Amino acid sequence: MSSHQVDHFIAKLSSHPALRQANWGSILLSIVTTLLAIAITAVVLDIRREDDRPPPPEGCRRLGLDPAQSNFRDQYKSKYGKDLTQKGDKAIGRVKALTIHPIKSCYPVELTHSEIVGEGMKYDRQLTFAQLISSIPKADDPQVTHQWNFMTQRANRNMTKIKTEMWVPDPSSPTYSPDGEWVKSEGCIVVSFPYIEDDKSSLIYKLEQMGNFIRRSFLRQRGLDNHGPRVYFRVPYNPSLERIKEKGHTFESVKIWTDCPIALNMGIEIDPEVLEKLRYALGMSNPVTLMRIDPNGYREVFRCAPRKGEHVDYQPIVGMQDAYPLHIMNFASVHDVARNVGSAINKLDARRFRANIYVTGIPAFAEDHWKVIRIGKARFHVSCRTARCMLPNVNPETAERHPAEPAKTMKKYRVIDEGANPHACLGMQMVPFSNELDEIKVGDEVIVEEVGEHCYIKQS
Repeated sequence: MSSHQVDHFIAKLSSHPALRQANWGSILLSIVTTLLAIAITAVVLDIRREDDRPPPPEGCRRLGLDPAQSNFRDQYKSKYGKDLTQKGDKAIGRVKALTIHPIKSCYPVELTHSEIVGEGMKYDRQLTFAQLISSIPKADDPQVTHQWNFMTQRANRNMTKIKTEMWVPDPSSPTYSPDGEWVKSEGCIVVSFPYIEDDKSSLIYKLEQMGNFIRRSFLRQRGLDNHGPRVYFRVPYNPSLERIKEKGHTFESVKIWTDCPIALNMGIEIDPEVLEKLRYALGMSNPVTLMRIDPNGYREVFRCAPRKGEHVDYQPIVGMQDAYPLHIMNFASVHDVARNVGSAINKLDARRFRANIYVTGIPAFAEDHWKVIRIGKARFHVSCRTARCMLPNVNPETAERHPAEPAKTMKKYRVIDEGANPHACLGMQMVPFSNELDEIKVGDEVIVEEVGEHCYIKQS
């Protein structure tokens, strides 16, 4: 309908005798009241859905910071794009934030401190969602094979909407018992994801859509958007042998790039209906499950990592990480990329790069040449640069993927490592020098003990 037709229709409607005598103030008030009632109902419905979350795991306390306490709240301030090093100060930087991802590629959990173990930060990337891939039968080989393949935001950006809560045993909890269900499993992971009913003709669907509109319009601006009604489930962090036998878990191969470690299939811990909802929410057609690395079968790391006996007393290992145990990111480097990206992205969240350790006070890209650093009492071998894929194009808060940035900009001036070419580099991969427990915390000094050159070695 053209604007002329719209004007003609409004003029004709206004000339109707009934409407000419109408009280427009009352009509407008009625419309606003009706919309407000629908909005309140939508929000109440969403709150009711939120009440479906399970109770706190008995005998445990929750790790991590609430969003209102996040150390990323002020990350866009210009001061973090500058060199804050003071002359004569041996500490060239400090830890600004720490994050773990209990389930690979899901939304991060932010911490104030963390234990460092051989496989990186404790609780980081010990689990991964996986989909079952079946081979296509051929004339000369009719047999069909099945393989679980790890899932990542590279292929499914909606994985950032999956949130995890890490609950750990706490002897001071009034519900603590050494024989408790979650205590015996070294803790519990509470997982949630957004889900809206598929029946678009239903009143519930329409109300939920109204609630989502309100969140997108108002709540997100205040950091309160939780992506709508959520479905929750709980899984043990590290099931005991007793639980494994009782539940009937199976150990199966899961493919992570070129590795195929044996992992514990945790799918039996999740209600099949919930798994189906998750599969639908992610837009997956293949069966989906949750895999946990076998603590007795961590993947050994070679490539640029030190060899056992050279600088470390063990061969570096990882759980479900892509390649190395730890990833460190410099806020100043992110700010530099943001300046070059310009208005294409309003605010470049450092969490797009999915690091574990975020530091400030260091000149942009100074980390490119680190070889050995110390944070608190923990020492790290800085093994190589991080070759970037397209994953940072995904906004971790909204799951929106920019068609080009920041990947396009970084390729213009951050293809700096011959071994990683044609990939841009940002951030560094690290290995703890010891697999004995140590701790790092927000505010710790970052000391550079050795610098040198790097040459990235690609995965074979």
